[in-house]
Amino acid sequence: SFDKKVESYTSVTEPILLSVPGQHNIRNAKAAFLVAKELGIPREKILSGLKNFSGTWRRFEYIGEMKSGAVVYDDYGHHPTEIGATLQATREKFPENRIIAVFQPHLYSRTKEHFTEFGPALSLADEIIIMPIYAAREPKDSSISSEMLVEEIKKEGRNATAFQDFDSVSSFLKKNTKTGDVVITIGAGDINTLPPLLIS
Repeated sequence: SFDKKVESYTSVTEPILLSVPGQHNIRNAKAAFLVAKELGIPREKILSGLKNFSGTWRRFEYIGEMKSGAVVYDDYGHHPTEIGATLQATREKFPENRIIAVFQPHLYSRTKEHFTEFGPALSLADEIIIMPIYAAREPKDSSISSEMLVEEIKKEGRNATAFQDFDSVSSFLKKNTKTGDVVITIGAGDINTLPPLLIS
């Protein structure tokens, strides 16, 4: 059946070239290849389309370059699995560069539920900056905080710091980044308002 074919996307041996990094994108591309093939789209058109796919909004989206020479990306990831995949892709694309992740936890409940998972996921970055938890629809919960998350991340042997607002992070990064550095903002809240401050 078609479902079985899609489940077996790992068996696709086509030489799929992508413009976006990450094993998760390769898996998605293989599944898309099978769907397109099943729909009768010619192989060459499928491979060309996949190669020319430049990604989607807020998924390892290139924002621009800072005056310091650092490059800035933005990603919507807010679950540890997504964050880990994003930072793994970042490391694949920039194997020798210093990666600075600026993460805004989303919801008090999610931060508590996945508390011990965020450290390993974020430890793929060289330096981690944690913003205040984006509450969205939830009331303030004083039993969890960004500062607690910083201490948990430090257990992974990485440098992590809590910042209270975007202006202070922007000022810090403008003074403490250089050519070759990669800054990636991560989160589902309003963290996507930070990159424009960095490249201004």
